[in-house]
Amino acid sequence: MNLPENTAVFGYTLGCRLNSYETEALVGELVHKLSGKRVTSPEEADLILVNTCAVTGRSQARSRKTVRAYVARHPHAKIIVTGCVAVVAPEDYLGMDRVTVVPNDGKSSIASMVTGQKSVFDEEYLYPVFAPLATSKTRAFLKIQDGCSNRCTYCIVPLARGDSRSQPRELVLSQAREMAEAGYREICLTGVDIADYGRGLYSNGYGLPELVGELLEIGGFRLRIGSIEPQYLTIKTLENLVVPGLCRHFHIPFQSGSDDILKRMGRRYCREEERELLDAVAALFPGACIGSDVIAGFPGETEKDHQQSLDLVNDERINYLHVFPFSPRPGTPAAEMKPIHTEKITTRSEELRRLSASSRKKFRRSNLSTKQTMLVESRKIDGRMIGLTDNYIPVYAPEQAAEGELTEVMLSEENICWGQR
Repeated sequence: MNLPENTAVFGYTLGCRLNSYETEALVGELVHKLSGKRVTSPEEADLILVNTCAVTGRSQARSRKTVRAYVARHPHAKIIVTGCVAVVAPEDYLGMDRVTVVPNDGKSSIASMVTGQKSVFDEEYLYPVFAPLATSKTRAFLKIQDGCSNRCTYCIVPLARGDSRSQPRELVLSQAREMAEAGYREICLTGVDIADYGRGLYSNGYGLPELVGELLEIGGFRLRIGSIEPQYLTIKTLENLVVPGLCRHFHIPFQSGSDDILKRMGRRYCREEERELLDAVAALFPGACIGSDVIAGFPGETEKDHQQSLDLVNDERINYLHVFPFSPRPGTPAAEMKPIHTEKITTRSEELRRLSASSRKKFRRSNLSTKQTMLVESRKIDGRMIGLTDNYIPVYAPEQAAEGELTEVMLSEENICWGQR
């Protein structure tokens, strides 16, 4: 690529936190190797990096639309497209002017491709090997795992990211130390299937709880666990995660409350095991916030199956949902199953979302008059700084609080940000 001196680089992420983390790393590496600068709008950019998402048909279409818009509106910028769509549907970008498509397994070579410098990336590690440190100094994401070895019938992620691999502990700990030294007060562990951490890499039983324990020994930050698949999440794992400094917030994507649908999805657990995990979290982490993903309208889902999902979500221990209307992904078994009517999918999705909003409000209300520790962020609502409690409640910060400060607050009707998700 022919790029100017002091190249201006802009990164845009679609999809998950893992993508966000990798975008930050890619932009940081490009800026460093090009002796360039990071910019906050595409209008200023000489090079635009778009990290795409293919988890649903809608997210794939949005990725394509985003790139097309950048091509049309910024005729002087070079554009690199990477991420999951670059793997499963690179043809989406055929014929687009100034666009270079790089699949997920090529992310480590993007900077070398742009600069012409030889890559020194060690294949023993997952990309990136250096922690991205250019974002807000309140919360950082730390990639500990990538890929997935489950073969759920609806999911395109294993096709896009490959089998499960873990980042060696020494690199995870090194990156966490960098983050702590840079002033981050909260680190959120991220990956595709972090409950599977260590499998295939360590033979001595070293897994997520052991990694969490070592990370918290570094000190200076609290630790939040990202989405954690129930396939490998056991009660013993939860028991071993009861350590000071771990946030009381778990996002467990159950996907359905129906045994029949779970089987059709290829999920290796049942509704009884879902309840057992909820029981364990409630007992081990009093006051914890639990979120979940639910797919609405999976092929073959009956009214009874949908009601069983509603029954699961009605459990007062589930406090919010991410609802995904079923979207057939090419190359997955579910794409060949007979779909249910689109109107039913829409109706069921809306019903689940209404229930989620009610559950979220009930959970926050149950925490009124309790003392919680919040991390003050740079975000502002109505001119006031806000932050998150360890159990995932957004709160207006006290007037004297500073960004990056961990401070105790008494939750009230007035300081909870009721409209924020």
